Amino acid sequence: MLIIPLIICGCAHTSSGSAVPVNRTGLYFDTVVSITLYEYEGSSDPLFDECMKMCEHYESLFSATVPDSDVWRINHADGAPVTVDPETASLISDALIYCRESDGAIDLTVGGVCELWDISSQVGSDSPHIPDEADISEALSHVDYTQVSIEGNTVTISDPDAHITLGFIAKGYVADRLAEYLSGSGVTSALIDLGGNIKTVGGKPGGSDFRIGIQKPFADKGEPITTVSVKDASVVSSGTYERYFILDDHIYHHIFDTKKGYPVDGNVTGVTVISSSSEEADVLSTLCLIMGTDQGLSLIEDTEGAEAMFITSDYGLHTSSGWQMIKP
Repeated sequence: MLIIPLIICGCAHTSSGSAVPVNRTGLYFDTVVSITLYEYEGSSDPLFDECMKMCEHYESLFSATVPDSDVWRINHADGAPVTVDPETASLISDALIYCRESDGAIDLTVGGVCELWDISSQVGSDSPHIPDEADISEALSHVDYTQVSIEGNTVTISDPDAHITLGFIAKGYVADRLAEYLSGSGVTSALIDLGGNIKTVGGKPGGSDFRIGIQKPFADKGEPITTVSVKDASVVSSGTYERYFILDDHIYHHIFDTKKGYPVDGNVTGVTVISSSSEEADVLSTLCLIMGTDQGLSLIEDTEGAEAMFITSDYGLHTSSGWQMIKP
């Protein structure tokens, strides 16, 4: 889901002494990555260069589609052990924890189902199609996170036909690492946007909160349904309308029911989660959309430091107890 930064421009102090916000964008993880510095004493170029290098590095580890990435090698190892970067092993370990805690509602081995449907290539197609039931059943038979094991930096999938995906967690992890780097480099006000996965460093210059707009489902891009006010936090959304196709008046999107092999079918069109951890918010936004409003809100209320808003198909807004909305 698109999240819209609604920010009164602040200042980044460059080496020349000018006081303007500075921005750099790049294309990684199949999305536009945008980093904006609002307050920093120094030259911004080296920071931007390093941030983009970090994005390129993490894409080479976590992407399921980049040849020879860690995840690509795991998926093409035919069940053989694969030695990976320590960060890849750590992120897969984190993903497995969420798989266990959700009893498989989130399952990193759903990659084969995602590949079968190939939603991204069907967006805008004149002839979208639903995979054959036999093919869906076959792909589902290889969805089982318990087949994934980690020993040190070695990852093994016992089922040679299972494919993993880290799409529900990777961008959140990367956003956290970028924020840590910028904070450690002396940046006091910045906004990191990984295709709508927002991470703020500090607040706006002067100390006030950033205002982040939440995209209204199926409306024109940039039209918020509401806004939130955050500082040193992550705002991450999952929605059924960012990547989808319509067939026989039914929407088929990119978030899958790991038990049925079909896109999740419910009345929730979007979930936005606020947390200090972008990794946690990334996972929870996907999981809550899968679970639905009642179960999802119950999960959020039991998760310390997290708040969430659910948008239903009638554009109703359902929020956790600590959520604070600002009208657009």
